[in-house]
Amino acid sequence: MELNETVEKGISLAREGRFFEALKVFDDDLCFTQHPTAMSFYAVSLANVEGNYDKAISLCLMAAEKEFYNPDIYLNLGRIFLLNGQKSVAIKAFKKGLKYDGGHNALRQEIKTLGIRRKPVVSFLPRQNFVNRFLGILANRVA
Repeated sequence: MELNETVEKGISLAREGRFFEALKVFDDDLCFTQHPTAMSFYAVSLANVEGNYDKAISLCLMAAEKEFYNPDIYLNLGRIFLLNGQKSVAIKAFKKGLKYDGGHNALRQEIKTLGIRRKPVVSFLPRQNFVNRFLGILANRVA
């Protein structure tokens, strides 16, 4: 099988959530080493199958250095951080990916799933304060 075909097969398996099979494809030829997107999909597969989060994070960060403009890399990095229990860092990774592609559906879906809240309307008052709640409801209805 040609190198590009192997890379595409591994990426498509990882996108489908078949991480164990994707890991096998990537490990067979070590084809992910020259392709940053494939490296990030290998990393997310590694994190899902083996639970090796440190190695997965470092691989994804290396991929992001090579292709900093690729939102798929930040999607995979954020997913690895979520698996590792680092929600706030994952949100930052998703938002950074959205800076490069604001219409990336998978990134938007991840952020929507996490249910990120907006900042309180009146920042010096607690979120539960009546004024903040009332103004928040009012601002939501207007928007």
